[in-house]
Amino acid sequence: MRRLARWFAVATLCGAILAGCHDSPPLPLPRKVVDLSPPLTADVDVRRLGSRTLHFFGTDGHLRITPVLPAESEYAFGVDSIELLSHTGAHLDAPSRLLRGGAHPAEINLDRLIGRLILADLRWHDRHTELQISDLEQTPIAEGDVLVLFTGYEPPRGDKWPLFAPLSRQASEYLAAKRIRALATDLPTIVSYEEIDKRLHNHQPPEEVWEEYLPLMQAQIPIIAGLVNLDALGSGEANGETKPEARMVFEAFPLPLVEASGAPVRAAALIY
Repeated sequence: MRRLARWFAVATLCGAILAGCHDSPPLPLPRKVVDLSPPLTADVDVRRLGSRTLHFFGTDGHLRITPVLPAESEYAFGVDSIELLSHTGAHLDAPSRLLRGGAHPAEINLDRLIGRLILADLRWHDRHTELQISDLEQTPIAEGDVLVLFTGYEPPRGDKWPLFAPLSRQASEYLAAKRIRALATDLPTIVSYEEIDKRLHNHQPPEEVWEEYLPLMQAQIPIIAGLVNLDALGSGEANGETKPEARMVFEAFPLPLVEASGAPVRAAALIY
């Protein structure tokens, strides 16, 4: 009799638990998902960066996908070999790029790559001058936010350097002090390639060549560059500027490469 009573009690408890799970409200899903990564075509880096930048890097920048041919010619596995730059398309700049002992893409906590998205629409800014603290102060930024800098980046034409407003060191230090979760942008990099070229030719020390990156990387703040479709993060145009959506979450997950200075990401904005 006791066994029957005990069994009945357990069965009742399990039923209550299952009923509670069944009656619980569904998990909230975003009403829209905006893909922020460009398709990885063979010439994506050529189109986004231009020939001059790629020559500066020492590469033609082409993504190559080659079928793997098995030893037995009659077999077919549908496996490809993929060759691409670590900073192709939308990508993560890992601290291992500049810091001794810095984290590789696989070592960055994924919780640093997802968070509340705050959009700073800076398309009005002069492309010949750096982004300063005063420019960033126009956007309310809180600790733990993912700040997305929307500059309206346009790829270069011909053999020109890409022209865009890079981040100043002071602005980088300001964001590090704000303790943002991550920095993301449609820029291919947060510092001018032409300026890096000049610094290297002047034999400046690494801490000066990469001075805009260091405050963020030393603060363990991930940098995601090369985003697209940022104009879709608004609910309409007002006075020529995008009106940001009220509730947005940013996410960008890299390939978990153990020995690399960066990795392509699939980035998205979840709009609620």
